[in-house]
Amino acid sequence: MGCLINTVIVFLLVGLTKSSTNVDILVLPIPEDISRSIQTDNFDETVKVISGLAKDNKIYIVSHLREKVRCQEKTETIRSNLVFDRQGSVISIYRKPLDPTATCNVTATETTFVTDFGVTFGLLMPEDLVLRNLQGKNYVVAGEWGSEIPALAAPQFFKSWAFTTNANLVTSSGIFSGKAGETGHGTGLVVAELKKDGEDSISAPFTTTSPYTEDLSQYIIRPLDLASQNVRKTVCHGQFCCQFHVKTSGPGPQGLYFGLAAFEGVRHYGCGQHIGTQECALLPCVGSLKSSCDIGSINNTNIIFDEISITANFKPEESAQFPIILLTDTLPNSQFRFDSKHGNNTNQVTVKLYDGQNLLNFGIYGRDFSKDYVGKAVIYDNNDGLTYKIYEYINSDEVLEFCDYVWIRLRVLIFVVSIYVLEMM
Repeated sequence: MGCLINTVIVFLLVGLTKSSTNVDILVLPIPEDISRSIQTDNFDETVKVISGLAKDNKIYIVSHLREKVRCQEKTETIRSNLVFDRQGSVISIYRKPLDPTATCNVTATETTFVTDFGVTFGLLMPEDLVLRNLQGKNYVVAGEWGSEIPALAAPQFFKSWAFTTNANLVTSSGIFSGKAGETGHGTGLVVAELKKDGEDSISAPFTTTSPYTEDLSQYIIRPLDLASQNVRKTVCHGQFCCQFHVKTSGPGPQGLYFGLAAFEGVRHYGCGQHIGTQECALLPCVGSLKSSCDIGSINNTNIIFDEISITANFKPEESAQFPIILLTDTLPNSQFRFDSKHGNNTNQVTVKLYDGQNLLNFGIYGRDFSKDYVGKAVIYDNNDGLTYKIYEYINSDEVLEFCDYVWIRLRVLIFVVSIYVLEMM
């Protein structure tokens, strides 16, 4: 059992009064229009105001601000996380350009801060949870990030990350206590007590969200035959394979479609950041074709899955795996398991869900940090990668269907030509 961190507060409304001083850490919210509300002309004044609030109320305050700076004869927007101690002094600054390709020299002065109650916190921005293989147990996250991958978008990824790492995560949208899950969430004042070594209880990282559109054109997706009621299928993308076991108590209503998906490669995460990805997922689809799985269908969420089991092997170094459970509604009676077994040069990960419904995405999202890069366009590291992409394209369902069509037409042409040659002899 870990010692108490004391009280952490996430303040989601603008303002601070003396009545809220029975806390240790306060994370200020991001303004709705941060690009307009925090500019160069009032950056210093904003820092002074926050410093005064921290000093008057004797609390730590974490705030995310933006400022404009001249960099390489250009004006760049710099994102900054600032930590103020109980005396109002800035004790930690974490800065990075909004454009990750910018060559500004704005490295962080310090990415951790030590409190007077004996706990060291890492200071992060939301994308760091995806881009960095973190090993600490207590983090504060401030800032904003637009993910192009729905499963990794904040704040829904916060739950999964905290569960996998069993770390405390304090953000401006909620407080997450390791495997115990979310301990505070809302649109007002959120207060929670945390243990610095995490909680003993376990809560599945379910996250509710609305149906979304996602580019799955590079994924290998096979249809799930709901009529079978007990399906075991392996879906591979190159050498990476996902093993699915899906059980239902009945065939389900007509017109419901699901796909079993596998992907290994590089995806664009946002703002020029490309990340190595290995993913297995069960997805709702609009129809029976692969292209229809790009848009999650809310109509498919009515079916109840007795059991869903997904297993895949990942490399043991420079990688991380997270359970993804995106829903349209809560799962009151579901049971969940997420296991990892280390073997010879492999890490076998299994995610299971019992009595599952309302599913938009269920699976494993794996990160391969060795393939990450920053750039404006998708590139391939070597000829082997390019060769693999060509091989993948040639073996795609669309190309194979086209080849079958051409072969049928060609056979007719050969037959006609043969008759014509025989008649000429």
